[in-house]
Amino acid sequence: MSDSGTTEGFTIRQISTLSNEYKQRRKQQMLRFFGATALTLLSCRLAYRGIKSRKYVPHMFQLNYKSPPFSYQAEAASALVLGTGLAVGGFSMLLFGSCWIWDISTIPEFSLKAKRLMGQDLTSEEALINMPLDDDTAKVVDQIESLLKENSSNKS
Repeated sequence: MSDSGTTEGFTIRQISTLSNEYKQRRKQQMLRFFGATALTLLSCRLAYRGIKSRKYVPHMFQLNYKSPPFSYQAEAASALVLGTGLAVGGFSMLLFGSCWIWDISTIPEFSLKAKRLMGQDLTSEEALINMPLDDDTAKVVDQIESLLKENSSNKS
């Protein structure tokens, strides 16, 4: 560690910035999971209440073999909505929970972690990604980046 406030190539400011970004990312993952949990619990509660209300309990002097009239379309629509809410909520809880545990926020991160989990050698792929550009390609990339910066500064 040198006197200029660096730690293995990173300054103290970069580390604190990365730390704040990391905390924000983890908070976003947590909120997604809790949102999916709230959807699942709400769907479960509505399904439970709907099933409980459909139970026919006759009062005194009412026929117990004749169920009250009801709408088949409303029953089917209710079952479709509640079933969809339960399925989507459960699947999203599984997806967001596993992404929160494994610290995955994007599809490329997921593919990278899945490849590592399956034992694929990533050194060749990382070498291709981090390969230096030749002069012509670097000039084209610089021109495109300058055009995008000019375009974004003109909109502001």
